[in-house]
Amino acid sequence: MLAVSTSPIIARYLENVPAVAISFWRMAFGALILWIISFFRKQLPLTAINRNKTLLGGFLLGIHFALFFGSLKLTTIANATFLGTLAPIFTFFIEKYFFKRKHNPTMVLGLSVAILGAFIIVANQFDFSSDYTLGNLLAVSCSLFLGMAFIISENVRKSVANISYSRTLFSSAAITLLGISLLTATPITGFSPYEFGGLFLLGLIPTIFGHGFMNYAVGFVSPTIVASAPMGEPILATIWAYFLFNEVIGTPILIGGGFTLLGLIILTRKK
Repeated sequence: MLAVSTSPIIARYLENVPAVAISFWRMAFGALILWIISFFRKQLPLTAINRNKTLLGGFLLGIHFALFFGSLKLTTIANATFLGTLAPIFTFFIEKYFFKRKHNPTMVLGLSVAILGAFIIVANQFDFSSDYTLGNLLAVSCSLFLGMAFIISENVRKSVANISYSRTLFSSAAITLLGISLLTATPITGFSPYEFGGLFLLGLIPTIFGHGFMNYAVGFVSPTIVASAPMGEPILATIWAYFLFNEVIGTPILIGGGFTLLGLIILTRKK
């Protein structure tokens, strides 16, 4: 959660880089780092079935990023931030109704408290006017795609090492985003060394130490618990912004953030 929270902060320094390009290079650099690590530390290859599942997971992850950044252009940041972090709700219902898993009441409580906190954070800025309908739908859809990616991650990670899985996942997501950039005529080159440095940091910190660690964790705990971690991103991002940009931490962040962190603590106490 700490690593993922750096994403919007680093992205703020990349104002001239299109959103799809940011997503592409984030995944591409993340994949490149893991492939370099694999050169020095040999990894077992994926079986055909696990490779196909991982490629599908990467496709879903790439679509998630594309939908999220697309929603930012069509709805408010508050709407996109809240609706784009509802992945644990989708994983919860997938686990419950498709895999017939029984969830501990404490886990349901933790998830509910975390979601309540996330809503409190954006409630005063939330706007469900008809002008934002498409953007809101894109934000909800991006949560669904991320949730499905975590479900696939759990299935594959039960038998596959994290580096072998994540390098293929990020590569597939990067290829998906490359295709989206071509379809939308979005440039992904021509940036300054300073901007590429920021893009590399996105590939290293929120991708390797953020999504990479979540991919590791999902091999041991419920996808619903892992998918809940990004709900803490707005809280930590706000703290980063306070020290870096002197942005004021409002009352909703303090109250809602407290609820969200309490919910995450309840969740992580349960496997």
